Amino acid sequence: MTWRKLSSKQVYKNRYMTVIEDELVTNYGDKVTFGVVHKEPAVMIIPWDGEHTTLIGQYRYPVDYFSWEWPAGHMEHDNIEAAAMAELEEETGLKAGQLVEIGNFAIAPGHLTQICHTFVATDLKPRIQHLEPAEKGMQVKAVTLNELNNMIINHDIIDGLTLSSLKLFELHLAKQQSHE
Repeated sequence: MTWRKLSSKQVYKNRYMTVIEDELVTNYGDKVTFGVVHKEPAVMIIPWDGEHTTLIGQYRYPVDYFSWEWPAGHMEHDNIEAAAMAELEEETGLKAGQLVEIGNFAIAPGHLTQICHTFVATDLKPRIQHLEPAEKGMQVKAVTLNELNNMIINHDIIDGLTLSSLKLFELHLAKQQSHE
């Protein structure tokens, strides 16, 4: 299925995103308008020591909510693995000895081009957080998977990237256990 683009215009741009408005004709001949947000690839990192995972907690202005989530960011480095390593250390103060990509997904394919690459970080060593101004006050907390699931049930975790990446992580752990 291919839609034909009649026109396209940039309506907004900043350091993190570009918003485009496209006028299109569908395969059925209908004219539609789509606002599309273009963003660099995202990374989500699941710090894992075999029993605990590390979450970060921060205020999220767009939803006016203090959110617990796994460390994440977007592509600002030479490659996606470097972005993941940098975000992990910046947000948690942890450095990973090993980083494995376990999957990726489209975050909001109805309006956003961004793909999230999910990594598991192991062999963790403590370092120092390097927070950006909007991240000041960020908290770090180690939890078991049972505690993490209870946080979801209690609505302490509502972040879509964390919830989606949890499924990839569960599949990753199941695959590891089946190979033991």
